[in-house]
Amino acid sequence: MAAAQKTISSLKEEGSRAFAMKDYAKANAAWDEALKFPEISASDVALIHNNKAACFMVKKQYKEAVEECSVALKSQPEYVKALVRRAKAFEQMKKYKDALVDLQKASSLGHEDTKIAEQRVKSLLAGKKPAGMGSRGLGGRRAVAPSQAGAAGNRQVTIPVKLTIESDTRAFQLTPGITYSELMEHAKQLFPKAGPFVLKVLDKEGDLITIASRSDINRAIQESVDAAGATKLQQGNIPAIRLHGIKVASENDVPKAPEEETKYMKQMLEQLQKMQMQSKKAPPQQAQNEPAPQIQVDEWILAFVELLKEHCNLDPDRPIEAQEIGNETLSSAFQAMMHNDPKANELLDAAYDKFQEQASLGMVCQAQVFDAKATILMQKAAADGVHASEISKDVDELFKKAHAKADEALAYCPSVLDAYVLKSQMQQSKAKLAANYLVETVKPSEEGDPDARIAADEAASKTAIAKAFERVSQDSAKSADGYMEESFALLQTAMDKMPEEEKKRELKKLKPMAEQIPGDPDSETPLKATLLINLGNAHYEHSILRAAGKLDWRSSIQKAQDLFKEAGAADVDIRNALKGHPMAEEMKDIIGPDPEEKKAPKGLPALSQSKKKKSGK
Repeated sequence: MAAAQKTISSLKEEGSRAFAMKDYAKANAAWDEALKFPEISASDVALIHNNKAACFMVKKQYKEAVEECSVALKSQPEYVKALVRRAKAFEQMKKYKDALVDLQKASSLGHEDTKIAEQRVKSLLAGKKPAGMGSRGLGGRRAVAPSQAGAAGNRQVTIPVKLTIESDTRAFQLTPGITYSELMEHAKQLFPKAGPFVLKVLDKEGDLITIASRSDINRAIQESVDAAGATKLQQGNIPAIRLHGIKVASENDVPKAPEEETKYMKQMLEQLQKMQMQSKKAPPQQAQNEPAPQIQVDEWILAFVELLKEHCNLDPDRPIEAQEIGNETLSSAFQAMMHNDPKANELLDAAYDKFQEQASLGMVCQAQVFDAKATILMQKAAADGVHASEISKDVDELFKKAHAKADEALAYCPSVLDAYVLKSQMQQSKAKLAANYLVETVKPSEEGDPDARIAADEAASKTAIAKAFERVSQDSAKSADGYMEESFALLQTAMDKMPEEEKKRELKKLKPMAEQIPGDPDSETPLKATLLINLGNAHYEHSILRAAGKLDWRSSIQKAQDLFKEAGAADVDIRNALKGHPMAEEMKDIIGPDPEEKKAPKGLPALSQSKKKKSGK
């Protein structure tokens, strides 16, 4: 039994290694060999069939993936990974009802990560997209500071990463300069139940190389850049780095962070602490008309590395290897650089600017807490049938605190546009309060059947909106106009403060929301488009308030539609947002007829698909 189990284990590992090298035929062959052993456990049968399903998913053979997952679930009925993978395959096959059943079962087994996918599939099953947070327009998108989305010289360079542990793969982004300790901590957060594991990267020779230091990470990044044929590290030109978490017996088998890395971080922390002490003695505010250039943390760290290479007389195209240079030489060069080179001081100033930006974003988050408390009060008033005037004093007090925090963030770092977006959204909430348009929060239905559950949720939502419409008078709707104008003005201010390069950006068509993948560079929304969508959502909300007060509302919804189009939003998302409007039945001329789905001739690829592939290059 032990010998057979060892053979099963080695075949499983052989299959996993082949899968990592994208040799799916070899992977399946190894796993099929393991399945032949009569002593194989039910858990191994489930694991292997789920792994085989992963091969079919990569090859877009979704029917076969469903079959493999079904075999895995027959062996182990509560195997969450197989449920989630089968749900993904069902979704790709447009079998949304079957996908929803699997996702709901996975959720009932404690897999919280399925909530977003479950909501997406519900919306697809209902034939529409879910509304954004706090809005019935296009999904709300976060605005970022100009330095995060501006010109290439100032924007943050992030590296796409895909980390696989067993058959589960998750995507995230890392910034150059990240330490081994930080990477491990992030990986553990992504896989909290994985137990101890070692990080490995698939190199250009196809070998899995252990990552145990920052230099290992830098080498992986450099190989990724080289593989793309890029001459330098630049956003959008780097393919995803494939990392693999290999499980080990205990934490003792996981490499510890190098002493040099720990010492380096300690020195950096000491320098930053000195800067903070100095800043307390300096005047509290710089002139806001002359903001210092915003340099991202990844860029100043890379600049530090390049400067240190100069002081060590190293080849600038090679990564720093502490073991090759020697700790004494490296430490001596670092100290000389910090004490004698004026560039080092400039880089520390740049680091301070970056942390200043992050601190201001923290203030925006504090403002969001007060905003959330105000929203809860409004929702509770709607549920209790209380008039908005009875809670206006308490809500106004919370909004004052939120605005004060947002203003503090802007005074500390004027380039953080999130503050303008939040202030705009609060003005929209004030408009609803003035109009007495309070919508009760709908409790999700507990119907067992997915179709019945979606129908019940939609009916409850329509009822809540109808009640909110009854609260609004013509005069109260008019009183909301001033707040909405302030909301528009705040978003326009944010757009005016974008970098010139961003203002001149030609916007391309965005991916439909259902196809967007968090962390995927191709799914990123440019800053300019983000702000246009927020402005479109504001006009969308205004149209609802005016419709509730029996005022002219069509000009507002047409303005929203124009802004969504200007942002490059996908046609399907715009149509679904318009269909979600309370007055959708009266705006069929704006929505237009449903597009007919054209089928390609048998044996030929659909023309639209060919175009998509070309545009994605």
